Amino acid sequence: MINAWNWRPTIELLRDAKLIDEDLYERMGTFGREANVDAGMARRFADFIDLRLQAMKPDERIRADLTTTDGPKKQVIFTSDTKIEDIDVVDLYSAKYEWLIQFSNFCRTCGGFKVS
Repeated sequence: MINAWNWRPTIELLRDAKLIDEDLYERMGTFGREANVDAGMARRFADFIDLRLQAMKPDERIRADLTTTDGPKKQVIFTSDTKIEDIDVVDLYSAKYEWLIQFSNFCRTCGGFKVS
């Protein structure tokens, strides 16, 4: 189980690496649309993420624009007065180093998975 805040940059990373196409990206990122990943594709995800992790430090995270940072994630409290233009959306979505390790390990051993 993963939340959207971590999942979005994860699938963006896979799309940027051309491991998934636009259709699979959309299905993996939209609630209620089924996306199947076979064992071979899952292992390719793991191999790529392992390589990407070599360029990161354990205290870093990948943001929505695929930049990395070791700075603290900014907390946003959404109220009726919150304006989206005042929020650094890039920083809202980020995948921590530790999450990427978990996802890589899962992909390497899962035998394939489904996102629904």
